[in-house]
Amino acid sequence: MEDCYLLMSLAGISCKKQAELLKNFGSAEKVFEAFSKPHTLQKILSDENIKKIEEIYNSDKLENFKFGLIKTGVKFITIQSEKYPQNLKEIFDPPMILYYKGNIDLLKQDSIAIVGSRVCTRYGAEQTRLFSRALTKAGLVIISGLAEGIDAIAQKECVECGGKTIVVLAGRLNDIYPSVNKPLAEEILKKDGLIICENLPHLMPRYGFVQRNRIIAGLSLGVFVPEAGEKSGSLHTVEFANDNGRHIFALPGPVNSSKSVGTNRLIKCYQGCCVTEPNDIISNFPQFKKIQTQKTQAVQLDLNEQLLLSALQDEELHYEELIQKTQLDSKTLNSLLTRCEIRGLIIKLAGNYYARKS
Repeated sequence: MEDCYLLMSLAGISCKKQAELLKNFGSAEKVFEAFSKPHTLQKILSDENIKKIEEIYNSDKLENFKFGLIKTGVKFITIQSEKYPQNLKEIFDPPMILYYKGNIDLLKQDSIAIVGSRVCTRYGAEQTRLFSRALTKAGLVIISGLAEGIDAIAQKECVECGGKTIVVLAGRLNDIYPSVNKPLAEEILKKDGLIICENLPHLMPRYGFVQRNRIIAGLSLGVFVPEAGEKSGSLHTVEFANDNGRHIFALPGPVNSSKSVGTNRLIKCYQGCCVTEPNDIISNFPQFKKIQTQKTQAVQLDLNEQLLLSALQDEELHYEELIQKTQLDSKTLNSLLTRCEIRGLIIKLAGNYYARKS
């Protein structure tokens, strides 16, 4: 019974306590009947919870809440709904109720989570775009948390190449966080995507990032981390994935980069999780065909262009470092840099640094 789950959520009863009530009383209907005799709930719930249930049960608050959902376009499913995904039911602490906007049928489709650093490097951003695009074309739904950095890049790339993506929010549906990604959230819904969360839509948000991460891991076939620092929240998602038998994938990064400490550690800790191309992920799922990687067209280079690209082979370099490495005078180097930028061979970065364009 849907009213039962709404009532428990409004009363602030945790998922663990809700599950205990269902187990104790046998069904949602019987739990709902028990609300009319609150003393029967004393073995499981605190006096404060029972008092709140009595207050809601004997008022119009429940009906007003349901009317508010309709008015704002928010829908919900409970753990007993047909549309609730089986793989999420099987995690240790599944949400009893999910609020959503968009295409709820995406929850039943095969998805891969892409999560990582909020402040990512150019390398992390480019690889995230490459992997997100390829995994989308292979037929996977991309799932993430709409955070700045890796999450948003993965979901934006998915939408732009015609794919479907699921956003799992840490806050509430009517208050997209971070606000800078609100236009992306709107675009996702326009393109038949899905946004979900387990928090009540009308309350001020209490951001539950770790709790959100368990849902991301629970919904997915596996979790891919393109780039993550030592204390990245994405590592919590990996822990949930490991605890629930999901695949873990990590992209190796430069050993001297603080932004890759987390991913490089994952590769040390989880055997077989290292990936260097999208097919390394896709090959774990026989239902998806490997992607044909585009062959790069050969580009004719003169001697100075070869010299410059060789210097930038493995790292980003400052203008002064390029002068030292190439041994070119500043006039020749300036002309060369301009020419290579126009040809799309290199890219100029902040602080007068340069890098090869992948």
